[in-house]
Amino acid sequence: MDFTVNQAVWLAAALMTYERIKKGKVKTLEELAFFQVDIQKRAQSLTANNVEAARISQHFNADHPKNTQNFFKNVSKNKRRLSYHGEFNELKERPEFDRQSVLKLATGEEIVVEELIHFLETEYLAFFNDKERIALPKEIDFQKIILHLSEYANHDYKNPVHLEEQEKQLYLAIRESGSTAVSELNKLAASLAIKYGLENSNKSKWLSGGNNVVRRYLWNQLKYEQYKNVPTSMSVVAEKTLEGIQFRVSIELDEKKADLADFEHHHKFLAKPIIQEKNYCYYIKTDNSWDSKTSYEPAIEVQQKVQSGEYKKVQIVYYLTAEEIQTNALTNETIYQKLDQAFGNLIVYYNLVVDEVDENQSDLEEIAMFDKNMILYGPPGTGKTYNTAIYAVAIIENRPIESVAAEEYRVVLKRYADYKKSEQINFTTFHQSFGYEEFIEGIKPSLASDQEEELQYKIESGIFKEFCESAQKLKVNNNNEILEVDARVWKVSLGGSGMTWLKEECFDQNRIRIGWDELGEELTDNVVYPSSSVKDILDNFYNEMNIGDIVFSLGDQKHIDAIGIITGEPEWLTEKEYKRSRSVKWIAKNIHEYIYELNGKKNLTLRTVYELKRISIDVVNEFILKHAQNEEIKVEENKKNYIFIIDEINRGNISKILGELITLIEPTKRLGASEQMKVRLPYSKEEFGVPQNVYIIGTMNTADRSIAMMDTALRRRFQFIEMMPDIRLLSGIHVGSIDVQKMVSVINNRIEVLYDREHTIGHAYFMSLRNDPSLENLEEIFKNTIIPLLQEYFYEDYSKIQLVLGDNAKASDLKFVLDKPTQMNTLFKANPDIDIPEINYSIQSEAFKKYASYVEVYE
Repeated sequence: MDFTVNQAVWLAAALMTYERIKKGKVKTLEELAFFQVDIQKRAQSLTANNVEAARISQHFNADHPKNTQNFFKNVSKNKRRLSYHGEFNELKERPEFDRQSVLKLATGEEIVVEELIHFLETEYLAFFNDKERIALPKEIDFQKIILHLSEYANHDYKNPVHLEEQEKQLYLAIRESGSTAVSELNKLAASLAIKYGLENSNKSKWLSGGNNVVRRYLWNQLKYEQYKNVPTSMSVVAEKTLEGIQFRVSIELDEKKADLADFEHHHKFLAKPIIQEKNYCYYIKTDNSWDSKTSYEPAIEVQQKVQSGEYKKVQIVYYLTAEEIQTNALTNETIYQKLDQAFGNLIVYYNLVVDEVDENQSDLEEIAMFDKNMILYGPPGTGKTYNTAIYAVAIIENRPIESVAAEEYRVVLKRYADYKKSEQINFTTFHQSFGYEEFIEGIKPSLASDQEEELQYKIESGIFKEFCESAQKLKVNNNNEILEVDARVWKVSLGGSGMTWLKEECFDQNRIRIGWDELGEELTDNVVYPSSSVKDILDNFYNEMNIGDIVFSLGDQKHIDAIGIITGEPEWLTEKEYKRSRSVKWIAKNIHEYIYELNGKKNLTLRTVYELKRISIDVVNEFILKHAQNEEIKVEENKKNYIFIIDEINRGNISKILGELITLIEPTKRLGASEQMKVRLPYSKEEFGVPQNVYIIGTMNTADRSIAMMDTALRRRFQFIEMMPDIRLLSGIHVGSIDVQKMVSVINNRIEVLYDREHTIGHAYFMSLRNDPSLENLEEIFKNTIIPLLQEYFYEDYSKIQLVLGDNAKASDLKFVLDKPTQMNTLFKANPDIDIPEINYSIQSEAFKKYASYVEVYE
């Protein structure tokens, strides 16, 4: 039977849940979670329609901000479980069905939908009713934890068995209070453990080790099972501090079990900025005592103090105080939601510490929080370009969109500017003249530096190719000195092929050296070069080579025997032959690496210095990673996320701009993916692929009539995120008696009827009224933006524009678009026999200065 996509997706997860439980292999709820791709494949077998991954990861995922159904909950960052009956008060938990429909199980047996639903409402629900496994948020009594810590934290304790009655009752009450508080915190920890795929590795106790003092804190440690021996954990804490009672979620390190390497690994989360929201901070320890201080310093400053030894240990923390709970009258469910959200935010940092990657996941794109290629689309003024900054920062920091969107925009924009300055973000706008040469690579004219009249042509990388190369740069740590690896590769001959005395000295002294000593140290304009090729070699050595460039030492025609990174400017060595020198860090020596194929099937020549333009950076990276790891040198791949933003993506000729890149940007075709692809570029003959850590965000204006149809190939490779006018953002904005929210809502409702929803008017045009709610500002918006937009939308059909603005029912002096009968007799002589409109329309400037003109749009 063929089902709708909604039905097929829910049924797929339901059938897989049924099959797994019936096999009897399920012990925890985490084992009932499925990879998105598995749900997608099963659903596709139940419907003839296309099942998009976004249905599972977003639209049907209750944990996603843009969800439309509550079919799934996240268990870990890449696995989903089916929601249980009543989890969302039965709201959109499953679609409607013909309950007598027959389904096939993986075993070939048949089951009717009625039977499947009954199973889920009984046996499956039983897993969620087991309090040792999970409790519903509303069933966790946080007040009992607060009450226990308030009354008994640090209180002495005695075993009540042999005590007198009055004293006995006191300690029985303490025991009851402590047991209850621990039980409630354990429920919270168990719930979070199941949701995020962790194990509750250390449950809380309410007594001290000597059983004679009530602890001032309750503490649960949660870890991934495969990292249970790693001393870093996610911690859920309730504690009494000098300031009062608070709940805390943090990333903790067990110092008793940690060695120096564990400390270094633990502090890896400092590579990521701290969350710029209320109640997130660092706990800092400067010595071996128990005391910690609170810090809101930037991550980079904390990282530097850890490296210098000023800070011994750092935790990243979210806290929620009892005072805040009481002041805001937070319910148990709201408290849980706040702690759950904080846990979800901080587990991203924990994943950095333990390098968490799911080995069962074949495609890297399946474990990503964001799609590699996204297009934000909608009518004008809906904040598409505005939101690219939020999406870019969220992707770079690997945080949920809603978490970044909740921050002040100016704070986000500051970080966006910083990331752009550090070249993690690039921005461009497509237009009709934009081409492959600007985007990927092309032949560009340039003037020779010393002869302004001499025109030369060079192969230059386009902005996207340069961006991808930057995203692939390795970080080489040479005895705590960080070397950035650039994309430019040079071949050098150190005395010829094979092992020479010069090459041996250069390897020992971390240098490259070339000759022509007789020309002198200073290469002035008066120097006479033996040949033009010598002039080019010396020009390359002095002017083109840069620190960070790669050098390959010539082994023979088809092999190289060393790889180095240039670390210094040119020098003149007075004591030696071959005096022209540059310092180089040799990261691999005495190797025998075949590069004939990689160099476009071109032999290496004896020419002393020249650029290997066909060698791509990913090839260089492979060589370095293969040969460079040793005690002195440590090489790290670039795991930062890079964002390339394309504004007005639909205004460019996609086929012309992207060329073969249209295939390479697919997640499964990226470098390192299961179906990795490279192409040999037409000009440079270099092999090129798109790295995994590059994300593309485009914007598209649905009201733009300049492009009739979006390129179909592009549609298939991008996730489209709709951005419609959000009238809620205009709530509370009034210009005198004018309710701006109501006015814009009515205008858009009329446009939807007369045209379509893609041509509604965005809220962004009116946002300036929040700071300047003047009639003059509103007049400016209408005259310069709204009226021209409506003129474009309706092809200057002013009768429809009047309907949109309510002018058809206004008094003449209040009409924005004034209509008057055409006076034939006064305009033309002798009544000409031509078809002339009966009504003449004009824009009435005075109407924009009257409050009533706007009020009567909606009243």
